[in-house]
Amino acid sequence: MVSLIFSVFFLFATFSVVDLSDGITLVEELIIVFNFAFIILEIGFYFIISKGKQFIRNYINKLNKFSNVEELEAVSNLRSKFKFIKDSELHIKSNMGKKYALIHYDINKFTVINNIVGYTVGDDILRQIGGIFNKHLSNEVHGKGERDNFFVLFEYEEQHELFERMLTISNKIENISTWNKINIKPAVNMGIYFIDNSDIDVRVAIDRAHFAKASIRHGYKSDYAIYNDSLANNIIEVKKIEDDMHRALSNDEFKVYFQPKIDLKNGLLSGSEALVRWEHPELGMMSPMKFIPVFEKNGFIVKLDKYVFEEVCKNLRKWLDLGYDVVPVSVNVSRIHFFSSNFVGEYNRIKIKYNIPDNLIEVEITESVVFGNKTENEIFEIMRDFRDKGFQISMDDFGSGYSSLGLLKEMPIDTLKLDKLFLNNIEDYNSQIIVNNIVNIAKNINLNVVSE
Repeated sequence: MVSLIFSVFFLFATFSVVDLSDGITLVEELIIVFNFAFIILEIGFYFIISKGKQFIRNYINKLNKFSNVEELEAVSNLRSKFKFIKDSELHIKSNMGKKYALIHYDINKFTVINNIVGYTVGDDILRQIGGIFNKHLSNEVHGKGERDNFFVLFEYEEQHELFERMLTISNKIENISTWNKINIKPAVNMGIYFIDNSDIDVRVAIDRAHFAKASIRHGYKSDYAIYNDSLANNIIEVKKIEDDMHRALSNDEFKVYFQPKIDLKNGLLSGSEALVRWEHPELGMMSPMKFIPVFEKNGFIVKLDKYVFEEVCKNLRKWLDLGYDVVPVSVNVSRIHFFSSNFVGEYNRIKIKYNIPDNLIEVEITESVVFGNKTENEIFEIMRDFRDKGFQISMDDFGSGYSSLGLLKEMPIDTLKLDKLFLNNIEDYNSQIIVNNIVNIAKNINLNVVSE
């Protein structure tokens, strides 16, 4: 800019020293033309360079912005997975000799929650989780992966100290106020991988923490698992189950069996329970213990339960048309159904479709539905809706950990199904007293009692 001003000044100076009254010599004319052309070129170069600088500046800003997007996850305001891996590896290499554990946090059934309450609420929860991590883990490297997956690189001295800090974070996630507003009790699953080799690829540590987290079978309460080498084989099996589940449903590989219920007074058949088995073309007959926990985690259990229910209705209709003396059949429903507002209506439409008489189908729920889901009153309202539409209600696994005898008088159920743990030591006198009293209480409030 200074040189440009100087050149203009020089041009005017040239004109001032030329005596125009005597005419302009050829040399003087050439000097003027040269100076004028030089200044025009300089002005042009100045604007080109200015625009070039602005372009470069804007380009750099765009690159910085893109870099920030790569390094920061937009919703949670946490490191991206890529940034977490890079920073974790740098931190470990800069602090050799210290003990580290990689924790993989996962909100159980978050995809199902998104589908029920919407992504806006889901994003709000993720933002609050990000705030918890940033506030309480300022000294640890932490970040967010895909969907509802979070990672933390904990430095620790003693394992009990690590567990306390790890569970403190999960407790704070469980106590986010939004959960109460949407009537959902969350479960936080945590996979732990102890990094015993400072040269390990952090991506490998993430995979192993994921394997540990995926091994947690019961998702009703927050829980954690520690990686060991045998988990990898289990994860491969789970992956196989998830890859094949939709095809299996389309190909009728899930088979419904009926387990009889016998009346102890007369030894006659009084009912049955519908059980599902998977006749896998490669893995053979699969126990529900293998695939039901997987389906409860990924939400596929909703489709399977409806399939089983419709198969039961088909069989009941066939038996009725053949003139058989039909007994009631109980069908299991997962707690995930209770997140859906049209749950009862869908089941009732299937019952009507096959013209099944009232009281021939019993909906069997686990006690964790009542004591581990929404408020009891909301669950009771859904149960009453079932009864109003001609269904019987049975509570399964009573006494397995959640139960309250005081709520028995309020629960709209017809049958109480004792958890089999009561009969594990039935020869013990104390066990007999407990079972005897529960049975008497149930009968006094007009409930049937079933035991496995």
